[in-house]
Amino acid sequence: MKKLDSTKLTDKQIEFFKTHLAYLATVDANGEPQIGPKQSMKVLDNGHLQYLEKTKAHAYENLKNGSKAAVVVADVPTHTNVRIKGTAHIHENDDYQKKIATEGGAPNAYVVDIDIEEIFE
Repeated sequence: MKKLDSTKLTDKQIEFFKTHLAYLATVDANGEPQIGPKQSMKVLDNGHLQYLEKTKAHAYENLKNGSKAAVVVADVPTHTNVRIKGTAHIHENDDYQKKIATEGGAPNAYVVDIDIEEIFE
């Protein structure tokens, strides 16, 4: 897997995100990893990802405590993948959260936007 020079997703990478399940990895205060699928993960624009945080459990707590976010989407048959590292921003109980979460069909979810800082392919 090679780190790319850009922090902006290409149209091909954006399409890949639309058609594959994303997994989010974080670490807790002790450095213990946590990973799980995020079905609501989408490309917000070529420099940001977004998902609805519905469970408000491990990943949410880790991100609130300053963990970086790592996201991977992969296609097993072709061994193709895109990995993102970035910083998350959680929106709780503000107008942005209410609008995005309601539009996403999960009005009680928090909205997490991830600034893309590194892309690997």
